[in-house]
Amino acid sequence: MASSRDSAPSFDSGDRSGSPSPSPRQTPSTIYQIQIALLRSQVATLETALEQEREHRQAVVDRYERLIDGN
Repeated sequence: MASSRDSAPSFDSGDRSGSPSPSPRQTPSTIYQIQIALLRSQVATLETALEQEREHRQAVVDRYERLIDGN
């Protein structure tokens, strides 16, 4: 499933005041670092959701075990 996060957005500040632009090696590196940070954040979010789902499933199992035991 493709999303807008699959490719890095291009930014143009419009500032042409003579400040040096980043070298070609700096810009991809910065974009790469941002993408890594985004992916790490997404993984952390998914890990949290996974743990919550595991806890929910365990609670359901525990509830059914109590019902079977008659408590």
